[in-house]
Amino acid sequence: MSSNDPKAKESKRKQVRYAVSDDCRLKASIKLRSADQDTANKEWPGTVVDMSAEGAHIQISLGAVAYTGDSCVLNLSLGGLKAELRGSLAHYVCSARTSMCGVKFDFSYAGSDKGYQSFYNAIVASSGLTAGQAGNESAGRYREEFRGPGAAKLTVWRNEAGAGATILGFDYAIARYGARLAAAGADMFKNKEGVKFYPVAPGGGDAGGSLTKTQELDARWEFSLAASNLPKAVAPDIRRLLRLVS
Repeated sequence: MSSNDPKAKESKRKQVRYAVSDDCRLKASIKLRSADQDTANKEWPGTVVDMSAEGAHIQISLGAVAYTGDSCVLNLSLGGLKAELRGSLAHYVCSARTSMCGVKFDFSYAGSDKGYQSFYNAIVASSGLTAGQAGNESAGRYREEFRGPGAAKLTVWRNEAGAGATILGFDYAIARYGARLAAAGADMFKNKEGVKFYPVAPGGGDAGGSLTKTQELDARWEFSLAASNLPKAVAPDIRRLLRLVS
């Protein structure tokens, strides 16, 4: 993970934090072990603001009463995949309308880190994208690249340079898997059916070989989360296309 990434914020503990967009498909809630019984007996739905390797910020209702150091359980979900993360409040700040919980995870509970990694890796591979090289690949085919931490890379082809030019296709290497649409058209149902998935090689790109049905479901899940969290460095029409076909 690169600390030079403008989309990432570094905490006081030097952990890179990756932003979660307002319309990201990620669902979250938190249970607070507060001395206030009304707070402790409720699971508070919220919006994840950012994530790091060892913690996250979640925005919840101002009605919750909690204090720095309180233990908590952060629940993340998307589709059928869930992660339950035990931890404590590193800080708790109230504003005019909401409360912000800074959660420090406790990975001493068996398996909790593995459950989190699937969510975290997809957020890193999307939020961390920045504009890279661009130029004509051939006549009528213009290539744009967006690179992220590790092997994350989004390549988009247009019929010519410029935002709003017709998108011809894309290739998005995310974390464990990649998603590719060779020929984009006006019919989004056909576009969605045309997306193909592949395993990402350790150094990036297509590792080759076919995916099992289980792996393809995992790949679709990873693509669904990452495509809903693309940063503004990626043009709106690209973000729209990937969200619709994911």
